[in-house]
Amino acid sequence: MIHNPKNVSSRTRKGFTLIELIVTIAILAIILTIVVVAINPAEQLSRSRDAKRVADLDSVKTAITLYLAQATTTVDMDGSAGPSGGNGCTDQATDAYFISRTTATTTGVSGGITVTSSIQTVGATGWMPARMDQTPGGSAIPVLPVDPSGTGTTNDFWYAYACDQANKAFEVTARLESNYFKTDIDVDGSDGGNSAGTYETGNDPGLDLIISGY
Repeated sequence: MIHNPKNVSSRTRKGFTLIELIVTIAILAIILTIVVVAINPAEQLSRSRDAKRVADLDSVKTAITLYLAQATTTVDMDGSAGPSGGNGCTDQATDAYFISRTTATTTGVSGGITVTSSIQTVGATGWMPARMDQTPGGSAIPVLPVDPSGTGTTNDFWYAYACDQANKAFEVTARLESNYFKTDIDVDGSDGGNSAGTYETGNDPGLDLIISGY
């Protein structure tokens, strides 16, 4: 008996029904939702910026530490108070900070003087004016880092620097934004600082540099 190929083809050729398509699309949507929730793109971006913040401040710490260890002249922690000519770190009673913002402001800072500049030059004219440019052989960092979110006046994320000239002590601070880094670095107190929601490092991360409003 010879079968008709056309009949076989007509019996085996079959497409998806509307219900099957709806079920398939629904399953794919559920899977996609689960993947997006698991990956959490916003958290991943925040985590990436936080990783840069930690790396930036660790580089600054290394550069200042090298300067303090190798300085052949009088150590200058604030470049005579930096670009604004304020008290700098010579008078801790006024809680003087240096921050990487484009204009002077006290918003988000716990009182005192803020010396600010967008300049990234290493030395007295930069936003963080410790004289690392006087390190024998040159500074360990070519330019001063700024927060990855920028230096705008309305930006809530920026780097801060405080120092104690008499004791050659310093602290650099950055606000953290990702849940991962807040839990891993700040909340458990492992950074040794005293400001919640920030990463604090230096040879004295407990200096009176408390960034409020976070």
